[in-house]
Amino acid sequence: MTLMTSRPTLLALLLMSTLSASAAETAVTANNADQVGKMAEEYLVAHPEKIGEVLSTYLAEHPEFLVAAGENLRQRQQQAQQEAMVQLALEHQAELLSKDTPSVGPVDAKAAVVMFFDYQCAYCSKMAPVVESLVKANPDVRFVFKELPIFAPRWPVSGQAARTGLKIWQEKGADAYIAYHNGLYATGHNEGALTQDDVHQIAAPYLSKDTLVALDKNAADSKENAVLKANTALAQTMHFTGTPAFVVMPQNKGTATQITVLPGATEQSTLQTAISKASGK
Repeated sequence: MTLMTSRPTLLALLLMSTLSASAAETAVTANNADQVGKMAEEYLVAHPEKIGEVLSTYLAEHPEFLVAAGENLRQRQQQAQQEAMVQLALEHQAELLSKDTPSVGPVDAKAAVVMFFDYQCAYCSKMAPVVESLVKANPDVRFVFKELPIFAPRWPVSGQAARTGLKIWQEKGADAYIAYHNGLYATGHNEGALTQDDVHQIAAPYLSKDTLVALDKNAADSKENAVLKANTALAQTMHFTGTPAFVVMPQNKGTATQITVLPGATEQSTLQTAISKASGK
């Protein structure tokens, strides 16, 4: 079949076969749509080499289709990532909600917010007052703190601060821990600015000087380092590539629809919505 046609008409034929009907409708009328569709099919069968050429020309002239396709792909990838992380949260619920992990709020709460963080992380610092506000607004929720000093290789105080926090939790409990946690972030020192003196000063009401000095030595076989290694392994299992990261989930088995995983900083309203969902509210 020989088909003599202008470029716009040829484009309409290609779109009829390769894109959605709604896109093709702008180039053909309802009266001849069936005929054009048949002609498009016959032409593309006879001239398959033209598909790329005409499609490239159309996309160059209508880049909005590429933008829409890119956004659609991004949303699908985010959805797939979220679903995968939710499944991982279900599989590793016991580790995420371990009672040996620093936490505040009722141990038997219906819902929990798990936060992975580093005291040197600027984004964690920005989230700290948000989390503090959520703790006050949700006294019936358990907040679990996973020390994850990812910046320790660059700034050793990051690891020191994490070990000190764990020691305060072990020896002095939740109130002392959260006071230390919020106190460090309140210094505003992060991205390498946090110092050993900051850690010692904030921890002084809870730990002796000898204990603080011992924590500074970073003993490889210490109980604190064992916890940090477990946290790192769990973060890697969850596919977290940085801090902060949040998992909001029921403390009973719950369902996937009740779990929210947020690999990054977020809004307080987003976390509050996730808490309500995890609580079944």
